[in-house]
Parts: sequence; C-alpha cells; structure tokens
Amino acid sequence: MLKKKIFIGAMGLMIGCSLIFAPASVSAKKAVNKEEPESRTLIVTANGNLTGSIVPYYDKEEIPGFETGYIDLHYRSFDTGFVDGDNSYLTIELPQEFATIAKQPSFKENISGRVQRKGLLGDRWFTYSEKDITINGTRIAFKTPKEFWLVHGEVNADISINYGNVQKLYPMRLIQGNSQGYVFHSALRRSMAPWDPIQEPLLGSNSDTMATNYTSAYWDF
Repeated sequence: MLKKKIFIGAMGLMIGCSLIFAPASVSAKKAVNKEEPESRTLIVTANGNLTGSIVPYYDKEEIPGFETGYIDLHYRSFDTGFVDGDNSYLTIELPQEFATIAKQPSFKENISGRVQRKGLLGDRWFTYSEKDITINGTRIAFKTPKEFWLVHGEVNADISINYGNVQKLYPMRLIQGNSQGYVFHSALRRSMAPWDPIQEPLLGSNSDTMATNYTSAYWDF
C-alpha cells in the first residue's frame, strides 16, 4: 500500500523526468538499432470491463437467413497515466468447453471485430485482420495499434465469433455443456519498455470476467 502511494505521489515527477532524460538514454540505443523505437508506459489506475452475449447454434435443420452460433463480446478499458508508443494486447479466454472447436482450422477465419484506441492520435476504429489475432488453446489475443496518450486513454473492442460456421462442418457437437453457465475472461496487457518501473497498474485492473446463464452452446430449448 505504501509503495502504491509513493508511486502515485511521484507520478508527475516521473512523467517530467521521463520526457527530459529519456532522449539522452535512448540515443545510444538508437545508434545501435534505429529500427527499434523506445516505448514508455506507466499505468496508474485501470478499469477494464467485459460484456457480451451468446446466440446458441440451431443444429436441427438449416433455415436460410436464420443466424445462430455467435459469441459477441464488448471490451472497454479506461486508464490513467501515460503511454508512449506501446502496443496493447487484448486477451479473451474462452470457456474450456470451447477447446475442441477452437482447435479447428476454420475457427480463426470466423473471428471478426474492430478496436478503437483513444489518445493523442485521435479515436478512429481499426478492423482486426487475421494477422492481428493469435490463438493458443482457448486463449485468443488481439493486437491493438500503438497508443500515445497522456493523463488518460481508452481501448474499446467489439469482437464476434461465428462458431456456428465451424460447427456446421462436423456431424458431432464440438462444444460441451456447463451446468453452471459459461464464463469468459478478458485482460489487456502492454508490451512495456524495459525500464518501466512497474508492470501492472498501481490501482485497479484491466482484467474482467463475464458469466452467462447459458449452459449449452446449442439450441436445446
């Protein structure tokens, strides 16, 4: 607790020092490799929020125009501090019951979405491409364009997973049920510079959890 108070009280001094002394310390490194820009980050407070919904997949018969089998997620973070050139990575952890379907080759191509990062460069939206998405088991990581902001910044993301498009390729159900409902986890991390004094926000968190009432990913009612 004492450490957090000290960091918060010294935030202004740290920002000033980083802007004054960083160029001198960075110049030597730039002389070695000009293609590796320095990034500077300090997150003082963080607040991440994950919401969304599931549209169960209807596998009884194919009905033209009837869209089912979707996971739609909405993530928002509001941070204070400063970010100078860092990329952020939004990670979505799917329920373990989705492990089999997430392993299928066509799963990644059925993920779409967009991301907005608010800061000194404006608040435009960017569309995710497949190269921005990495899947490891049930964990999906989305890369956000570089951020530049001082005092406060935001990251907003809308993600849609069309698991129904994958499921319809197979005769058996690939997603297990969960009598307690499905739970999704989210986290926002930044690729911080080596000299950053702290790797986590001083107060709060950019992580969040979303629990649903759905016990099946299929239309069983």
